[in-house]
Amino acid sequence: MLSTFIRRTAASASASASAGSVPKITEVKYPYFVARQSPSGRLPVYNEFRAGTKATTLIRNVDGNTGALRDDLMNSLFRLMKRKPNVVVRHGKHVEIQGSWRNVVADWLVIRGF
Repeated sequence: MLSTFIRRTAASASASASAGSVPKITEVKYPYFVARQSPSGRLPVYNEFRAGTKATTLIRNVDGNTGALRDDLMNSLFRLMKRKPNVVVRHGKHVEIQGSWRNVVADWLVIRGF
């Protein structure tokens, strides 16, 4: 549901940009960086299941300020949700999100330019 919303928002933004004048591209610098894995080119976002039913989403190897990534997730991706998932920084370089959010978080990172 949220993934569909993200895709539609990105599609409408690209359609409006192609219909009118060419928008000015500005590079956005974030205080964190999520590097892709070198051989496969995939983002390091994983679902983990503990005790058979407890799902968590893990973003691994975040360089920079992981607290800023956590805040951006809460303020932009999960902002409109009534019940927000628990987002925690683990081991300094990993961000753990309560629930199965792998596809949604990966799409969000791609939209933000990672």
